[in-house]
Amino acid sequence: MYFNSNQNENRAPYTYFLQGALNINIYSFSIPISYSFSNQGEDLGYQLPFDFNRISLHPKYKWVTGHIGNVNMTFSPYTLSGHQFTGGGVDITPPGAFKVSAMAGRLLKATNDDDDPRTVPAFNRMGYGIKTSYEKERYKIGVIGFYAKDDQNSIDSIPEAKGVLPQENLVVSVEGEVKLGKSFSLQAEYASTAISRDTRAQEIDAEQASPISAIFNNRESTEYYNAVRTRFGYAFGRVSLGLGYERIDPGYETLGAYFFNNDFENITLDASNSFFRDRLTLAINIGYQRDDLDDLKANNTNRTVGSLNATLVVSDRLNISGSYSNFSTFTNIKPNQFDEINDADLLDEQVEALDFRQLSQTATLTASYVLSNKKASRQNLILNYSLNDVVNEQGGIVRLGDASTFHNMNVGHTIDFSERNLNISTAINGTYNTIGRDEATTWGPTISVGKRYFKKTLNTRISAGYNSSNSATAKTNVTNLRGAITYTLKEKHNFNLNAIQLFREGAANGRLSEFTATFGYNYAFGLKKPKINFKKKEKKPKEDSDSIKIQYRKYQYLGLPKEITPQLLSLPEKEGFAHLIKDRKGKLSDLGEQLKETEEKDKKVYKEIAINYLKAMNTYFDFAEFYNQKIYEAYLKLVREAQQIDREIRDEYTVLSAKINSAEEKDPEDLERQKVLEQRYEAHTELLTSLLKWNLELQDIENPTGAIKMLKKRNASKVFAMYEAEKPEEKIIKFIEIRLADMFHKLLKE
Repeated sequence: MYFNSNQNENRAPYTYFLQGALNINIYSFSIPISYSFSNQGEDLGYQLPFDFNRISLHPKYKWVTGHIGNVNMTFSPYTLSGHQFTGGGVDITPPGAFKVSAMAGRLLKATNDDDDPRTVPAFNRMGYGIKTSYEKERYKIGVIGFYAKDDQNSIDSIPEAKGVLPQENLVVSVEGEVKLGKSFSLQAEYASTAISRDTRAQEIDAEQASPISAIFNNRESTEYYNAVRTRFGYAFGRVSLGLGYERIDPGYETLGAYFFNNDFENITLDASNSFFRDRLTLAINIGYQRDDLDDLKANNTNRTVGSLNATLVVSDRLNISGSYSNFSTFTNIKPNQFDEINDADLLDEQVEALDFRQLSQTATLTASYVLSNKKASRQNLILNYSLNDVVNEQGGIVRLGDASTFHNMNVGHTIDFSERNLNISTAINGTYNTIGRDEATTWGPTISVGKRYFKKTLNTRISAGYNSSNSATAKTNVTNLRGAITYTLKEKHNFNLNAIQLFREGAANGRLSEFTATFGYNYAFGLKKPKINFKKKEKKPKEDSDSIKIQYRKYQYLGLPKEITPQLLSLPEKEGFAHLIKDRKGKLSDLGEQLKETEEKDKKVYKEIAINYLKAMNTYFDFAEFYNQKIYEAYLKLVREAQQIDREIRDEYTVLSAKINSAEEKDPEDLERQKVLEQRYEAHTELLTSLLKWNLELQDIENPTGAIKMLKKRNASKVFAMYEAEKPEEKIIKFIEIRLADMFHKLLKE
């Protein structure tokens, strides 16, 4: 990457990244290897207690998967949750009910404090964890243990001024799930943590302090906290209901997570259903949260959250989706007791016990309409609108300047000339917002043109955007020019070049000009496994004189007609498309009856009817192969995008942390943004870990179990309709990708 700016000189002009993945797969044994290397960490100019450059191996043999190198694992949100470590881990999932996961490694490396205020000093911290579970069809129970300790002798001096002290932590968690009848389920998790803030403190006897105090080194700096989470769910057909409760003690912490919220109590209710043959889908979420559980804070806060999401398929051409959320925060500022005792004015009680309420509303609406679906040209029109409204209320009154409203609208048009390998996209963006007493508007057009050459091996795209912002204090104009070229050579080599030129005028710092260029090269290679057959050639059984042989595509049947008929009739259910057969149901039913009628008659006639029966399902056979392949491609695409987002969030967090650490005075907005990024990174790491842990192969989708099986069945009708309508494969993959992501998110919540 090359960067040049006439103002911003803090960023390095040249940055390089090396990233790759290698998967060695031999029969039941595989070793996925991934690495990431960059000069970005070396150019920071200060020290951090973790590695920027990483390499990891994930060997897998049947039901044993290892994790070696710079890796991360997640046991639960309250124990080990996505923390990177250098060491090893293992997931053991043999057939049966018992599963085990374990890890051991260095969580933080020893980093001495130096004269640079941006340096993050740390002790060498080792961590060890184990997760066991016993799972049956009706119930599941698991136990998690995690232990971490700092080596206080690993650095030259203890930087107490920066709040860095040697710590020790033990967390024990018990989780379980039970199914009550066919539709009800109950899930629960209880975690207890013991953390010593300073391992140099004197040891004391505190065995009655907590259930885990008997197995922990109790010190004067040791604190014990608990966390509990439950969910009662109901699911029947398309209806889903859930009631959840979560409580985390003030001060709860685990050294197995980068960031942790505590001192809150949550009550949540969620419900979803679909109507009118899945054309309308509604999902509702309502939640209540309060803090200051020990009644020790100067003020307490409670929040109420409500959201509604809806999707409506009006026709094959028109789709509408919308959402609405209402976020209400109530804060009660409690008067200081000493001030109240010494207060001589008895008329100011209303001011002292001030109630502060913040109301935040968000609404979005998206409508997409297919203008033309011809093979020569496909046109789409998309409309997006969003509204954000924030009101601050004090003592029941909204004062002038305490309300802010943000409107954003985008209208886009795309046209794809598939025969010419040309696509054009245009859009107009506009925003209007009021912040307090100020008003501001921003608007501007964008245009993008893409063209493919040489049998689609060379892809080019150029785009331009312009926006003008106007407010009472300033007027700013921004012009953005982009260009991209991608070339694929022999299906293995991929070259890409991207360039961005930005011009900004009217800002307080004068005219800004920035240019960024990125060149990338990707090489994908594969070696086929040798075909070695160690089995002896089996002798063909002698065929019964009354047996017949039927062969069509990959399907082969040998036996008597009365033995073959049940296999043919159960084929749609076996292949998973019985529920898709609609208009052809009559024809298949007739052929099925003819099979039964001719079982005892002429074999030649029976064989002809059997072949016709299989031919009548040709469309579904083709769709089954297509559907499996697109689910697999959607999974790979989801993994790639999740890895890219993971890198972007991490890079953004690193840059922001560097800015905060180098600043003499900390900007509250930057600190708040840092917390948000930590939360996003934690949540996204869980999703990425879950995706990689599944390690899906095509055969796993062709013969699915559990959640994948349910996802295939639930979305088959919609994908089949898109398949018959010859919708673009990119659109079908995107549709499946969204459902996959939703499935993984739900699995994480469970």
